[in-house]
Amino acid sequence: MESADLGAVGPYELLLQLAKGGMAEVFIARRAGAGPGEAGREPLVALKRIRADLRAESGYSSMLLDEAGLASRVASPNFVQVLDRGIDEGGAPYIVMELVVGVTLKQLTRSPEALGIGDALDLIAQAADGLHAAHEARDSSGELLQVIHRDISPSNILVGVDGRARICDLGLAWALRRTTRTKTGMVKGKLSYFSPEQAHARPLDRRSDVFSLGVVAWEVLAGRRLFVGSNMLSILHAVLEREVPPLWTERDGVGNAVTDAVARALERDRDARWATAAEFAGALRGAAERERHAASRERVGGRVAEVLPEGLRPLVAGYGPGGLLATRESVAALRAMHAAGVVGERDSSGMMAVRGSSRG
Repeated sequence: MESADLGAVGPYELLLQLAKGGMAEVFIARRAGAGPGEAGREPLVALKRIRADLRAESGYSSMLLDEAGLASRVASPNFVQVLDRGIDEGGAPYIVMELVVGVTLKQLTRSPEALGIGDALDLIAQAADGLHAAHEARDSSGELLQVIHRDISPSNILVGVDGRARICDLGLAWALRRTTRTKTGMVKGKLSYFSPEQAHARPLDRRSDVFSLGVVAWEVLAGRRLFVGSNMLSILHAVLEREVPPLWTERDGVGNAVTDAVARALERDRDARWATAAEFAGALRGAAERERHAASRERVGGRVAEVLPEGLRPLVAGYGPGGLLATRESVAALRAMHAAGVVGERDSSGMMAVRGSSRG
């Protein structure tokens, strides 16, 4: 598909369709009209907009605007950044995000070889940093927005070829001033990562997300799922009642410090949990230091590159601190990948890799 067929959205030239989900479609784009000498200096971005067949329904536009508004208030290297947002010529909203070349934590941990304990702890601590930044997001007057992600899982933690973990997808998030709300009785999020208060449909605060991230931490370190069941009720029962085995019994090399740090995140009484994601991050890093678990982002980035679909791997060499630049070579490579059907069709997070499912 040639870029001429895709046109432009606002000041952005659409290069390739990256993904199409149930609500939105995502394109790889670049800012149009680069001046002399600027070609190749601008990073490629991910542009997300409502699917054409849904643009007449105002609810979808409101959801996208809400997501953009919340994400734009989160400032952290461990949260997928919203770079711009606007309304196109047809009146439809769009958001522009950083383009992350990487995989989800879920994909990264599918490998038969488990992540090293130090690398796993570092990735979860990074994710906790990004989550804390979301929880601390404030409006223009400085008022806390009281963001709750509500959908923390390995599928919503991206790991780039730079070895950095990023929280993504605020599509299900709750916030004080969000205009779109969940209908009473509607289940939001992935059941196996629900907090007990989510399972009881009780009011939530940031500690609910801490529990969910605790589940992710336990699973990444143990190498298996924690709360499983054959149906919705059995999964919720597991969340509420099933005993959580100490991590030291699940993984050689994990000691009491790491076990205790994760166990506190998984306290069913939220008053006994870490009060913030920042506290959880600090506990994980402290435990890693006490137990001498070394981390290497270079090593993690190398593993990510190995897990990437083969057709995407040539892009790794062009990915730097400023992201993937819009050079002739990178654009040509992306077009070739699109023509070959390599780029994921159902991802809407701003990540160039296949994900199992997507709302957006």
